[in-house]
Amino acid sequence: MSDNEVSRSNGHASSTVAPKRSRAVVPPWLRQLRTLRAILTLTLMVVAVVGFNVAQLLSLIVLPFSRKHVMLFNGRIAGLTWYTMQWYFERIAKGKVTFSGDRLPEKENAICFSNHVGWTDFYLLHSLATRKKMQSSCKYFCKDSLKWLPGFGWGMWLMGMIFLKRDWTSDKNKIEDIFRALKTTRIPVWIVSYLEGTRITKQKLAESQAFAKERGLPVLKNVLIPRTKGFIATVNSFRNTQVRAIYDFTIAYYDNDRGFQTPPSIVRVHETTVNNDFKYHVHVRRYLIEDLPSDDEELHKWVMERYIEKDAFLEELKERWTEGKTLLVEESPFW
Repeated sequence: MSDNEVSRSNGHASSTVAPKRSRAVVPPWLRQLRTLRAILTLTLMVVAVVGFNVAQLLSLIVLPFSRKHVMLFNGRIAGLTWYTMQWYFERIAKGKVTFSGDRLPEKENAICFSNHVGWTDFYLLHSLATRKKMQSSCKYFCKDSLKWLPGFGWGMWLMGMIFLKRDWTSDKNKIEDIFRALKTTRIPVWIVSYLEGTRITKQKLAESQAFAKERGLPVLKNVLIPRTKGFIATVNSFRNTQVRAIYDFTIAYYDNDRGFQTPPSIVRVHETTVNNDFKYHVHVRRYLIEDLPSDDEELHKWVMERYIEKDAFLEELKERWTEGKTLLVEESPFW
């Protein structure tokens, strides 16, 4: 099939939500072997990333002369890291992601937002970033504490990720400096944020629903109430720049044993293959910044409407997975 073809899910076993079933009992020796594989793989990754960190640090020598080239170089390092991890997920662990929604153009600058389910969400987002040749250009809003994570955290800081202390106001000057650099250098970019501010859990969902009832907001079943202040500031900052589009990602998992929205852990991804036990889906909508409301309150309402749509879409996936959905066919970029 070509990249431009689409397929319609027709209710076959591969598309519908299979009944929950217990996994086969794994012998102790095999469990130990899988754990050893995960430890070795993750150790090799950390060692490689620390090596990349050294190269990134050396690049800072050039910073006084060309911030653009430092940002591009560190983006390439990031892209190589993300590409390798995505290759492992799709080729070695055999993670198969399906897609629906709008077809994205290649190499387009965008502000991206997504629901947040687990630590492995980046595999789903990067499944499209890699196919659209933007894996070197992803800049995430991250928790400030993550920059202290050995290897990966240091690399994220050197890559120019946008670290937040969960308070947009206190980080405003630092964020505006990063935005200014992105606009001045005009480097390719996907600015990615999880507007819920945290991974969804049963407790957090209950708290979000209670907050929604108290404020007279829609009570959502599958996502948390989004925090819109940072998104609004980002959109307003990048109007009339090289960033033309907004990408709204909705990501979903199905674990044949534990059910809907239960992603595998990072360790599980590296223990053995994940194609038989898990399903993954990414739905994306594309909007032009110029078509978004210019008034902050109206933009807040626009975001809330998108999250109501997300909630409804996820409810459909919960019941029927991708049965009846038109799926996009995206060719694999991996050998």
